[in-house]
Amino acid sequence: MQLTTALEGFWLSKARSLSQNTVNDYNHSYGRFIRFLADQHVEEIETVTPQHINAFLTWLDTDCGLAPKTILNHWIALSALWTWAEKELELPHIIRGRIVPPRVRRQQPEPYTQENVKRMIEACDQTDHWRTKPGVRTRRSTAKRDKAILFTLLDTGLRASELCDLRIEDYDKSIGKLIVRKGKGGKPRSVFLGYTARSALWRYLEDRQRRRKQDIGDSKLDKTEGLFTTSTGRHLTRDNLLHLIQAIGRRADVSGANVHRWRHTFAINMLRNGCNPYALQELLGHSDMETVRLYLKIVDQDLRGAVASASPADQWRL
Repeated sequence: MQLTTALEGFWLSKARSLSQNTVNDYNHSYGRFIRFLADQHVEEIETVTPQHINAFLTWLDTDCGLAPKTILNHWIALSALWTWAEKELELPHIIRGRIVPPRVRRQQPEPYTQENVKRMIEACDQTDHWRTKPGVRTRRSTAKRDKAILFTLLDTGLRASELCDLRIEDYDKSIGKLIVRKGKGGKPRSVFLGYTARSALWRYLEDRQRRRKQDIGDSKLDKTEGLFTTSTGRHLTRDNLLHLIQAIGRRADVSGANVHRWRHTFAINMLRNGCNPYALQELLGHSDMETVRLYLKIVDQDLRGAVASASPADQWRL
């Protein structure tokens, strides 16, 4: 059976049970795998061997230069395909128990500092310097939207896809509640905005209504519209959001700016400010405490440093 034909059957069986992000990631992995096998004149799923899988994973590392986590995602996608093929096509599972998944070393989360956040908020206001007129900058038309996005990320720790999927109807402005309809694993949850973030979101939505009234004479926002949209009124995509954060980081001179660092910043500062770790787990949408423990370690380091520099017994030289 052609590998592409097998994939048709796999998607008919599995697509409804997977999130759209997982579907996209799997499709990307399968596309790379098919192109890799084509160079080796392998087209049928029955002729794929563990050696082919190992060669593919090595190619992703040495030739493509992908990160270990990304290579692991490819391994997971291929393992899912052969788990289906084992049952549906009665083929041996050539990955499970034969090919060790790539090891990913978990790095300590690196949050933004307070100064980083301040500069990035300020960088929402103006464009880069003009190339034709050095020193000249102009006010950005999306400044209110971009500030509302940053404050929302800072106050909720939402994943990129979760923020992009928000609709007008998901926001209860009376209490600052946002409903995440499909978190990781398809689980819904609620998160909450503080007053600063709610004010930023109010300014953005009011400005959006005003602009709409100027354009078409009707300022009403439909409840199914995206809470955050592009200049053409479409839902933001994850790529839109990533490029936005990277551009803001560049203007603010904050290196390594990305969406997920806002999640780290939210979690670590919630713990620093006294949030219960189990409440944080719920707000982040984690199924267990493993990641929260990483954040707790950072907060413990803060406390040790505070005692080292401010211990009353040491300072009084008793």
